[in-house]
Amino acid sequence: MKKLIVSDFDGTLVNSEDEIPTSTVMIIDNLRRKDYKFCIATGRSIKSVLDYNHDFHFIDYIISSNGAYIYDTEKEKVIYKKNMLISNVKKIVKMFYDKSIIYLTDNVTWNLISEKSAYEEDYDVIKIEDYEKFIEDNKTNIFKIEAYFKSVEDVKEALEDLKKLNLKINVNMQINGSKYLLEITHQDVDKYEGVLKVCEKNKIDISDVIAFGDGHNDIELIKNVGIGVAVSNAVEEVKEVAKAITDDCNNKGVEKYLKNLD
Repeated sequence: MKKLIVSDFDGTLVNSEDEIPTSTVMIIDNLRRKDYKFCIATGRSIKSVLDYNHDFHFIDYIISSNGAYIYDTEKEKVIYKKNMLISNVKKIVKMFYDKSIIYLTDNVTWNLISEKSAYEEDYDVIKIEDYEKFIEDNKTNIFKIEAYFKSVEDVKEALEDLKKLNLKINVNMQINGSKYLLEITHQDVDKYEGVLKVCEKNKIDISDVIAFGDGHNDIELIKNVGIGVAVSNAVEEVKEVAKAITDDCNNKGVEKYLKNLD
């Protein structure tokens, strides 16, 4: 019987040094030899995840942009994509352009349309000089918006302002250390829906899915799969719906749990 292991990326599988321990990769690969599939479900763009799969293939599927773009790594084929409505992108950018730092995710990477970045170093980020032209040229190729704010109060206020627009969108508020952001996708998109699509393709029942996560965009996934596991550094809302809690991302929490399956 096929089973599926799903893991969030940053703060879950990847540690604070932006690394995946070799021992974790080996555990995952051993389980793949025992008829498990391994899937990443992340808010990241696809390119930055594929870089980890380059030297040693251990990822079967990547659910990127919180479920908006799903990629079969073995067949090198997109199996699902759902872009944002261009009218919604324009309204959101107009609302937040002067209040936040904005990235638009296409099918490959992040595109920074603001003057400055939210990070000291931006990996796999392209700086867009003419964002209006970029949006027009990518009408069916913007899958997620990330808007970064200065404080918790600012991001909460932005969330309320966004609700007033009554758009067909799905919004996650993320608070990661000193980063306060909104992740915005099409209303039909989230990680759990992405996992359902991978399950359908592989004839895997959702009860045979083990998923790991730490952030607000993992809540539906952790709550609804067969076994939802929170790393110990997860937000409380994730821990509350998890069926199990493992060690944190800097102490190989995913690996420690998977060892029990090996």
